[in-house]
Amino acid sequence: MAISVYCSGSITKGAADEKKLCWSDVERREVAKGAQPAEVVFLNPDDPITDPSNTLGQFGRDMYQVMVATAVIVDARERRGIGIGVEMTAAALLGTPIIVVAPRNSRYRADELEYRGVLVHDYVHPHVAALATAVADDFLSAGELLPELAPQKARTAHHMPGWLDKAITEYRDKLLPGDPPMLAALKRLNRRPYAESR
Repeated sequence: MAISVYCSGSITKGAADEKKLCWSDVERREVAKGAQPAEVVFLNPDDPITDPSNTLGQFGRDMYQVMVATAVIVDARERRGIGIGVEMTAAALLGTPIIVVAPRNSRYRADELEYRGVLVHDYVHPHVAALATAVADDFLSAGELLPELAPQKARTAHHMPGWLDKAITEYRDKLLPGDPPMLAALKRLNRRPYAESR
């Protein structure tokens, strides 16, 4: 059984990002190890794209991968930006389970936190708590959750707003035919590139 995972988290865009914690082969190996014996196919937002000037298509690629994925694993080991929040929201709308890797006592999770004048125990950031299907301590644990959560993937989107449909259609129609990593992933998953039309 193959499980596809969208790797949500910071990608290295330049020298300034070299100190950020980002998805790498180390994290992917841990997820794959945890999911054994299932095969894991990783959908990577940092794979090269044929036309980087097509920003709608580039956004659409990320959204298409979120739609195709069996699950989204979010790297929340440290502070993340707007893109991760959008990916989590899109995954929730598309019916894709979300596993957030947030170690205890890190940015988005704490054993105790003084919050709005109240001491909160087992705090999880409200946006993470509302959107995540599960919260894991590490990538190995996230991988272990995959076989259990894979059946929860919706067959159809819960809700496909216009902005999301427009972006996915732009990518699928204009950029997907020239996207070897994504076409290879779809082939490994035995999925037709245009079967995801809504």
